[in-house]
Amino acid sequence: MNRNNITIPDVAKAAGVSKSTVSLALQDSPKLKTETKKKVMKAAKELGYVYNRTAANLRRRSSEMIGMVINDLTNPFFAELAVALERCFTDLGLVVMMANTSEDIKQQEKILRTFCEHGAAGILICPVFGTTQDDLAPHLAKGVPVVSVMRQIDGDEIDFIAPDTEAGTEAATQHLIDQGMTRLAFMGGLPETKVFQHRLRGFMAAIDRAGISHDHIEILPCIPNRTVANATIAQRISQGALPQGFVCYSDVVAFGVTFGLDRAGLKAGRDIAVTGFDDIEACTTLSPTLTSVHVFTDQLAKLAADSLMKRLKDSNRPISNQLVRTRLEIRESSRLIPPA
Repeated sequence: MNRNNITIPDVAKAAGVSKSTVSLALQDSPKLKTETKKKVMKAAKELGYVYNRTAANLRRRSSEMIGMVINDLTNPFFAELAVALERCFTDLGLVVMMANTSEDIKQQEKILRTFCEHGAAGILICPVFGTTQDDLAPHLAKGVPVVSVMRQIDGDEIDFIAPDTEAGTEAATQHLIDQGMTRLAFMGGLPETKVFQHRLRGFMAAIDRAGISHDHIEILPCIPNRTVANATIAQRISQGALPQGFVCYSDVVAFGVTFGLDRAGLKAGRDIAVTGFDDIEACTTLSPTLTSVHVFTDQLAKLAADSLMKRLKDSNRPISNQLVRTRLEIRESSRLIPPA
């Protein structure tokens, strides 16, 4: 093996640990046991791998560019968040290089590698579903700090900022229960993701607190976009009597649901209650206007920018996980008007 081409995966294989463990050991992270660090450093030394921390720190201090990786810019919420993030970094005098991954893990890796090759001081990422600590280990080992927004990366070793989705979904569900609804559905999202699990947990918390039988509720997962949500609600309509209200995973899912209801001759806010999550700008321009959980994107962006700047100044500071409060915005789609 050429000693000049030794990589982190090579060290990980030799030490019998994960790539993320090697990355943390090279950064002398306090999260690892001393014995583990020694084993990794011993393997690195035997292979001839050298982590140039001084060069990494110098690169961070001299660069004024931040790499921003967004998972889906076709989703209006992530587009709004990206604008808020860019504004925060620009106000700090930094140049932002932005890229869209389209929920593609391979594309995300290409983008991360390109950002690092172009000397990004740090990276702000809205990660693709399924992203793990190992996916980011090579970049962390080069001394490039990473902060995650909206989705937590497995491993809990990267700064993370997100809205309190569990509390937000619970509030939306409680709003429907307060109107006397007992037959409800949670609609949208992918069950294997943490975001889905957190939002479903909020939904079920309100259901259980109200003492509603689980036989009266439905869980209808689907890819969170309008087209799939529309197809899913159309299929559900064909199966018979519908729930009184739909608590949707996101606004785009809610848009698909309201469109599907409309095509079936049903109207949100008149026949069936519908709520969304994110409170994007379009919520106030639909007919009916959409009740949605408001996410404070400006606050999310500011906390994310602050977190990345602090990580740039001190790479060994404790990992910070921050949840931002949400607020339910009640509009026409969820307030059923009783018949005269």
